[in-house]
Order: sequence, then C-alpha cells, then structure tokens
Amino acid sequence: MAGLTRRIQLTGGSTYIISLPKNWVKELSLKPGDEVEIIKDTNLRLIISPRENKEESKQSKAIIHCQSGNPEFAIREFISHYMAGYVTVTLTCPKMRAEDRATIKDVIRRRLLGAEVIEEDANNISVQFLVNEKDLPISKAISRAAAISKNMIKDVLEAIKTKDPEIASEVPERDDEVDRFFFYVSRQLTLSVSSFEILEEEGYNIAQIVDVHSAIKSIERISDHASRIAYLVKDVVNGDTSKILELGYKVLELYSEAVNSFIEGKKEIANKIIAEDVDVAKSHRSISSDIISKESENKIQSLLLVDSFRRISRYSVDIAETTINMIAKRGG
Repeated sequence: MAGLTRRIQLTGGSTYIISLPKNWVKELSLKPGDEVEIIKDTNLRLIISPRENKEESKQSKAIIHCQSGNPEFAIREFISHYMAGYVTVTLTCPKMRAEDRATIKDVIRRRLLGAEVIEEDANNISVQFLVNEKDLPISKAISRAAAISKNMIKDVLEAIKTKDPEIASEVPERDDEVDRFFFYVSRQLTLSVSSFEILEEEGYNIAQIVDVHSAIKSIERISDHASRIAYLVKDVVNGDTSKILELGYKVLELYSEAVNSFIEGKKEIANKIIAEDVDVAKSHRSISSDIISKESENKIQSLLLVDSFRRISRYSVDIAETTINMIAKRGG
C-alpha cells in the first residue's frame, strides 16, 4: 500500500481522530468494535496493527520433510526454525534410524533453550519450544553467554599455567551452553521485528537489532576459539609458555572490558579497547615469529593456539565497536 495522507480531526473537544484506510480494514477482516494496537517508535512514528495474542503472533508450526534421515540435516533445520521463531517443529522422515532419532533429540535439547519432544514415532519427531521470555531477557542471555565464555578462557589459561591439560578438558562442553544463548537471542531478535515490545522492554530500539546480534555472535565465536585452545593445550604445555600466557591474560582483560562496555554502554571503555588492541597485534606477531624460528614438533599447534588468542582479541574489538554504534543509535 502506498503512503496515505489523513487529516487529523477533533471530536468531543479533546479527542483527536483519523480514519483508517478502508482497503486495509477489509484485508484484515476488521469490524467495528475490534481493537488495534498502537506503538510509538523511537522516531515518534505510530505503528498500527491488529491486536492479537502474543503467542498467536509468533510463527506457530513448521513441518520439515527429509528423505535421507541425516541427523546433521535435521539438527540444522531445527536450529534454523527455532531462530525463525517457530513454536512447534515436526521432522518427517521415513528412513530415520532409532540411533539417529536419539542423536537429534540429544543435540537439540542441549543446544536449544526450552526444547521439548512432545511427540515421536518411527517416522516423526515433534518438538515444542517452551521459552519464557520474561524470565530471560535478551540482556541477561548475553551476560550469561559472556560469563561462560570468560570462564572458558580463564580455565584454558590456568591449564597452560599449571601445565595440566585436564583442567581444560571440560571447556569444549561449555561451548554448547554459549550456543544455546546465541540461538535464543537470535530467536528473540527475529520475533522483535514484529513485536517491538521485546526490544522496548530492554531499552533497545529497532535500529539496534543488527548491533545486538553482532555482539552475541562475537561472544559465540570467542567461545569457539576458547574451545579450540582447550583442544590444543596438551600439545603446548611442555614448552616455554610464558609469552603465550602473557598474551592470553591480556586478551582476557580486553574481552572482559569489552563485555562491560557493551552491557554498561561505556563509550570511553570501548575506545580504550580499540586502542589497546594495537599492542596485542604486536605481541601476536612477535610470538608467532618466535615460534616459527624455533624447531618444535608442535609448532603448528602453538601457532594455532596463539592465533585463537589473537582472534578473541579481534572479536573483543568488534564488541567495542558495536557498543559505540549502539550508543550512536540511541542518541547517546
């Protein structure tokens, strides 16, 4: 529908009214006495939409058809539909083995918040996503994901420091926890496009959606690299790790500050992180050159480990830049 102009009228001496477009009313089958919802956005524009139950406004059901019974295909589909905001998703596959069904159920329960299998037979799995958004606001989900990923980094550093790979052995398992919060935030941001109150209740606006997603994505990638470091610890602990530890603790400090700058909306901290990343880059180049110049059977593993610390630093800068972008979009 093209933009329409309506003249404001005054009735009863104190009530301002405008008429609704007739075609719009007919398309939605509205009638006298029906209620509409009016939302004011950050640009003082009014958005009018039919009043409906919040649960009904979500995309309700989806059916996934497959032929091969490949668990990886099914898991990807469940995750994508979860992030798209669906409430119930059914996988229909005539060639699904019992062990494949077990794998699918185990993974989606571990990686998707509120996932419950509500129906199952030899050819079908139906999953309902029972998520109480009031109990887990977007900001809290981001904070929890960040806390888990920071502890992952702390544990791999402790494992390197004490030369005890066992300390890092459980770190990769926590990566699934961070994924759960990443998928959840992505789902909430998708739903917020049509339900603005999800953002408004947390002090965000529609223009900041891309920034919120960028922040949680950076946190998810940082946990991936903490997990990769955990796998590499056993290959490097027998050598001299003093410089690697120095780099790692500096990176952890930058990441912690980046998360704080995002949560608290501190532009000065964000700018400080961006400036300090230059020193991290220099340390990374120096340590990498040192590793390359020496003979070692674990040279590749050491380079990969140092590279992961460098990438965590870069993702921390991304979070800092996102903070600055968000502040600008809220007029701060």
